[in-house]
Amino acid sequence: MNNKKRLVTALMTNVFTFSQFAYAQNVESDGDASIVTYEKEYFADYNAVTLLDMLQIIPGANDILNKNQNQRGGNSASGQRARGFGSGGDQILINGKRLAGKTNSVDDTLGRISADQVEKIELIRGATAGLDVQSQGLVINITLAGGASTSTTFVRLQNRYTIHHRNQPGALISHSGSWDALDYTFSIERKRGGFNRERIEQFLDANGDKTADQFVDHKFDYKSIEMITNLSYAFKDNSNLRLNGLYEPAGWDGLETRDNTSSTLRPLTWNTDGDNDKWEVGGDYSRSNVPLLGSLRLLFLINGETRSELHNRFRGSDAEEFEYNIEYNNEKKNERIFRLAFTTSLTDKQAIEYGAETAINTSERFFRNEERETALDILELTNSDVVDIKENRYEIFAHHTYNITLNFVVQTSLQNEFSKIVANNVFAGAAPTTRDTSFSYFKPRINLRYDLGERDQVRATVEKKVSQLNFSNFVTRFDRLANVLRVGNTNIRPEQVWEYSVQYEHRFLNDGGSFDIELFYHRFNDHITRVDFSEYENFTGDSIAAEAFFNLPPTVALRDNISFLSKSGNIPNATAYGVRANTSIRLSFIGLQNAVLALNYVFDKTEAIDQFTGTKRPFDWRSPHTFGFNFRHDLNDYGVSYGISGQAQSNRESNDIDYNWIADPIMSLEAFVEYTFNNGVKVRLAGENLRTKRWDSDFNRYQDHIRFGEFNGTLRRLEKQATEIEISVQATF
Repeated sequence: MNNKKRLVTALMTNVFTFSQFAYAQNVESDGDASIVTYEKEYFADYNAVTLLDMLQIIPGANDILNKNQNQRGGNSASGQRARGFGSGGDQILINGKRLAGKTNSVDDTLGRISADQVEKIELIRGATAGLDVQSQGLVINITLAGGASTSTTFVRLQNRYTIHHRNQPGALISHSGSWDALDYTFSIERKRGGFNRERIEQFLDANGDKTADQFVDHKFDYKSIEMITNLSYAFKDNSNLRLNGLYEPAGWDGLETRDNTSSTLRPLTWNTDGDNDKWEVGGDYSRSNVPLLGSLRLLFLINGETRSELHNRFRGSDAEEFEYNIEYNNEKKNERIFRLAFTTSLTDKQAIEYGAETAINTSERFFRNEERETALDILELTNSDVVDIKENRYEIFAHHTYNITLNFVVQTSLQNEFSKIVANNVFAGAAPTTRDTSFSYFKPRINLRYDLGERDQVRATVEKKVSQLNFSNFVTRFDRLANVLRVGNTNIRPEQVWEYSVQYEHRFLNDGGSFDIELFYHRFNDHITRVDFSEYENFTGDSIAAEAFFNLPPTVALRDNISFLSKSGNIPNATAYGVRANTSIRLSFIGLQNAVLALNYVFDKTEAIDQFTGTKRPFDWRSPHTFGFNFRHDLNDYGVSYGISGQAQSNRESNDIDYNWIADPIMSLEAFVEYTFNNGVKVRLAGENLRTKRWDSDFNRYQDHIRFGEFNGTLRRLEKQATEIEISVQATF
């Protein structure tokens, strides 16, 4: 880890040195926001085929693309997903508006839009009125051409080859056009995905002596067909209607073998078969100058997903092989969101947006597990869990923007949320339970933007957020990596966090790139983590608290009467603080024309009270140090572009009632090279998992409860993932 820290420090020091020589950039200010504009002509010398190609050329834009994907994946500051539409969603807008979708996201849309359709790209720095989202630092707005009777067709053919394993072909065709006041896009894509992983494991006893080896081979294959449509119609009264839809049926299968040298019957073979259907319809209607109310914006989203998965597990081989376990997982969920907002100017320097949002989520989940010890036994039910969840949420909000001066903007928000969760639970061997809970959350926000000059800006934000609950924690499931059964908990509350941040940004001259640094502090309430749910008793059978139980001290006989159990749950408080530093610079000053190097570093110090030991520890699987880089070089005269990117993280860990798991992630590397012919056809060759190793870890087991300190031994793991090579051909007609 010391080597990783030294590498991070050295590289970031070089970045700051480079910035002294980098060329700077002209920034235009319109009095409402500091905006950097890239007109269509800017990209004329490049070989961009899609909108995504254009964004990757712009210094600093790649960081926004990564943040956008992380937010949609649940990797926010709190580690939890945002609720509903809200106002702080995608930081990428198309024609000033975000896409009214979750499954049908703007990230997928970028790769389907032809570069010929783009009029300009704007980088909007800091708080401003009139945006469809509240700025989190930098917002990208793409303006598309429209209104003429034109059409384009984008085609991409690809094949992903997993070295020593298989080929996975895929294809995409997307047709976009305009007819009078109607803009439309239709696309269909055949997706293929998956992985091939190997894991080498050593079992060590409490004295550190090896007792067994285990080799794990895991193959997973995913297939889907994604159909998407986007429609936009401009009415003569200056109102606009946009509709988008998605339908994606998918299926997958997996095969995992575990060969343990100490087992009598070997190997274990786990077969997985699953399928799901996703659909989504979203849209928005906007109209300006509604009498007495201002500009109107109505957004809606309706989606659904059904998912089923079957696991068949076998022990032994040939004639001795028998099925010892069957696991069923089924899920059906729906989401409906409606948001109505009005925006009006109070004065020439002040504007206000106000409105309401409602969301209704339902989720039905089912888990069932059957087992037997020998081939002569019958499969018997060991666990089953049925959960039926409904969440209703209502929110009122008002956002006020005040341009105090040309350089100083203050944006304040007041939001209040009212929600109710009803969860019915039927767990095997227990009486049915019903949870009926109501919540009310006040969520203020204040955001400041101060321009020190044309190229320097300071931003500060104070905001309270409330997370969307992950209903997967409500139902029982099997964790195949930890090899434990995770019992569900229907009484989890949403996580709340106060976020404080101060950010400084400097843009270099002559489109030379940018540098920004952010200090942040987050204070959590109802933080979601693993919690001790054991029902403790004293020697006379009376219920007692955990602290009293461990102070007895308990005998072996008393311990045998206790079912030590952990679940996902809430703890009162937790904190996180740190720094984020990013830079994106053009390397013309060292002779590399049209080359961009982006570096980023995050120090993320998290702290919570471990619910099993009572000591302070980091959040589960949160690395305190993360370093990433992305290098891209466009050789425009030759039609060639190439690049390499990677990420390194420091050690991270996970803790539970009877284990401590410490992992050391291996630095990831990806690379690509592409060639664009004169007719706009692009051929791209890309490689992922170039280092093959993913991580190594020590899984330390304890008897009954980690607080007893009775060490049981270590499972030492090294996981590898096969390198994947993808070749694709894409063109616009």
